Amino acid sequence: MAKTSYKVPSSLNRSFLDHEITLSKGGWAARPSPIKQLFFFGGGALVLLWVTTSTFVASSGPVFITLFVIWGLLTIVYFGALTKTNELRVTTVPALLSYLPARARHVLTRRGSDPSGFYSIVGIHGIDQDGRIHFVDGSEGQVYLVVGSASYLLFDEDRVRILDRVDAFWRKVDTSCEWSFITTKEPQRIYHQVANLERRNHALQVRHPDLVELQDEQYDILTQHVGGKFTSIHQYLLLKGKSADALRRGHTVLQAEIEGSALMIKEAMLLNREETEPMLRLFYQGVDIAPTTSRGLG
Repeated sequence: MAKTSYKVPSSLNRSFLDHEITLSKGGWAARPSPIKQLFFFGGGALVLLWVTTSTFVASSGPVFITLFVIWGLLTIVYFGALTKTNELRVTTVPALLSYLPARARHVLTRRGSDPSGFYSIVGIHGIDQDGRIHFVDGSEGQVYLVVGSASYLLFDEDRVRILDRVDAFWRKVDTSCEWSFITTKEPQRIYHQVANLERRNHALQVRHPDLVELQDEQYDILTQHVGGKFTSIHQYLLLKGKSADALRRGHTVLQAEIEGSALMIKEAMLLNREETEPMLRLFYQGVDIAPTTSRGLG
């Protein structure tokens, strides 16, 4: 039976320092804080107290000491704040320092350049003709174009059935294969419409100029406007297995789910290299919805 509410489960990497406690029932202290944050605040306060009483700051005058204490408290509060992933902000300082050198913020992509910098960003070694992705870490992946069943117009019983099916599905997924859903906003796909227009053009027995001009106009509308300026939401599924065997098992589970029920995934289409590369290209150069070429059917 589907639950009335859901929450993100705790990570398996959670340690003693990640446990949250509440200091008070009211006020700002009523918000739960992890133990590591309290330790950071307490340790920072002790260090600040030692600096203001046992170093040269103690003999620098009350005005300077007051300003130094205020600056120290603000620094402790800022770096002790939590990020969206419940990590202390101070843990991001080493990553920030690594990007300070100019060479760390520029990646050369010339053919004769060292490819290690580019690999560190992309992480892809190559893509086979059938769409099999080979990652730098030795894992393999495959991309699917998927269609789900979620909608704002669902009845309550359908919503419950979908939630139950999704909950049962994730309980049987093997942990050796990652399931990453990617949602993009791309130009509408007009392959079938253009192919149908091509068939009509070839079946045209009378090559009258007006008929040819009408078909060219329809082709321009499809390519210039519908497939160029109007975007729609597309959802992809990236299966990334630690090995080829793990990827095969993930594909088997996905295929069985599609054949068994359409509640979670209604349809999935395996993408080849020509279809996978444009999807991956979105992450590195964005979406250019402006048409680059235009031709007619006549």
